[in-house]
Amino acid sequence: MSFMSMAMAPAKAAKPPKMKKKESMVSKILTVLLLVALFLIFILPFYYMLISSFKSLLEAISPTPVWWPEEFLWENYQKAWQISKMPKYAMNSVILSVSCSVACIVVSVPCAFALARMEFRGKAVMFAISLSSMMVPAQCVFLPIFIMFSKFGWLNTYWAMILVFTHSGSTILFIRNAFKQVSNEVLEAARLDGASELTVMFKVIMPMVKPAIITMALMIFMRRWNDYFWNISLTTNDNVRTLPYAVKSITAATDGGIPEYAVQMAGATVLMAPMLIAYIFANKQIKNAFVYTGIK
Repeated sequence: MSFMSMAMAPAKAAKPPKMKKKESMVSKILTVLLLVALFLIFILPFYYMLISSFKSLLEAISPTPVWWPEEFLWENYQKAWQISKMPKYAMNSVILSVSCSVACIVVSVPCAFALARMEFRGKAVMFAISLSSMMVPAQCVFLPIFIMFSKFGWLNTYWAMILVFTHSGSTILFIRNAFKQVSNEVLEAARLDGASELTVMFKVIMPMVKPAIITMALMIFMRRWNDYFWNISLTTNDNVRTLPYAVKSITAATDGGIPEYAVQMAGATVLMAPMLIAYIFANKQIKNAFVYTGIK
């Protein structure tokens, strides 16, 4: 095609501004509808659990969903508190969850620093072994751990329940990746000033990745708080069992009769409430850990 014919060919018509605005408006509406649908999908189970904890027995076992009870029965929480002996289990949950979070962070931070910022023989092998722990289900290793702890006399003790959660491959990986984002110039400047590796780790690099560390501490806390499997695997009595076992005991208390679903939902709400409170207070740190890709 000659230059003249190309010049005489009609130019491709551009979309008028009104059509562009209309498409933009439709896109925004669809986005809002999708977000609302996702919000309802995720929030609806929590709402139904919370509202069910105030229902009467007939409303709780009704074949049709009751979205709002006629009367809010606060005594369901009192029943759940008494049936499951929650104060004792709640204290165990607090002690174990906080201890596991602290112990895991104390172990994971030096491991992550070494794997991210130090060179030594066997580094790749150690990192691979740490990651491989994420691929092994707890059901595959609980029996050897049970036998080992039973020989040590650690069953039904806090030590056994804490040591199981001391190592976390996912925590080491997450903090290691945060450490690797820190500029090399910052670390070299600290070393030139005579700072030791421990000083570099604790006073230079850790404050810069604080959101990541707080986020992983919260994740460990949640995993320990909600754990039921190790509650049963490493205990033979109720001395160190935690709230998930207490909620399960509410179900066991209704065997042979009409299940008191409202009381069970009250127990589940008590179990979930600390997680929600912890997330509200750590919300900013969690967002910083997952949103920001670099260190300022």
